[in-house]
Amino acid sequence: MYPVLLKIGSITIDSYSVVWFIALTLAILWVTERLKLYGIDEDPARRIMAVSFIFMFLGAIIFKQPYRIPLILADPSMLVNYRSWGVSEFGAVSGAFVSALVMCMFSRKVSFMRLCDAALPPAMLAISVGRWGCFLNGCCVGRVTDFFTGVHFPGDHAGVLRHPVQIYYSVIAAVIVLVLLHVERRVLPLQKDSKKYYPVIAPLGMILYALMRITVSFVRDSRPFTWLAGHSLTYKTLLVILPFVCLWLAHSIFRLKAGKSCR
Repeated sequence: MYPVLLKIGSITIDSYSVVWFIALTLAILWVTERLKLYGIDEDPARRIMAVSFIFMFLGAIIFKQPYRIPLILADPSMLVNYRSWGVSEFGAVSGAFVSALVMCMFSRKVSFMRLCDAALPPAMLAISVGRWGCFLNGCCVGRVTDFFTGVHFPGDHAGVLRHPVQIYYSVIAAVIVLVLLHVERRVLPLQKDSKKYYPVIAPLGMILYALMRITVSFVRDSRPFTWLAGHSLTYKTLLVILPFVCLWLAHSIFRLKAGKSCR
């Protein structure tokens, strides 16, 4: 692992922060490029994205360790030490999602549903790239294994191999991006002809993301294999919301097909 990328005097530049910065920058640039594809007004959308970026950061910290909220409110400077606490990928996604929803409710110029569809593939790209920062940092490791993908991580005894779940996340997220783009090419013509917009990419992306996190958790979590007990808050939250997102996707597909059959 290479947690430290560069040292300049007393300044340490870590691989984790650099890789995730690159990942988020690529995602933001791609979302901006995709706004026209979904007929979204760029100026108000960029303002919403800027605010969502702030809440994404806060969500990543708070969801990982909620008990730190009073400490942060008492001393906001503690946010500088976010890496020592750990951050939550799901918390980041949730923070951006909720803040964008609230802002779109007060902005009649930006459709939240269209913005979600435009943002999902870039969000998954950010996860695919950013997880390599976790790998270089040696965090988010998986269970001990003798599987051929096993990797030795610093801190373990010699000969101990673990599932490189960071790489699993990266590869699966990249596949999800390709799936979403393929579906998008088939669905966009139907959405442009429909009188009302019914999102497909957003709920499909959320379902695939949830399945990725739930599946990989069985080789990441060191506790016994169970469907409910002992898992993280992220895992349990995804299990709760997954059925509702499936219904959301089913409704969008039904409405789009119904609109097509009426023409």
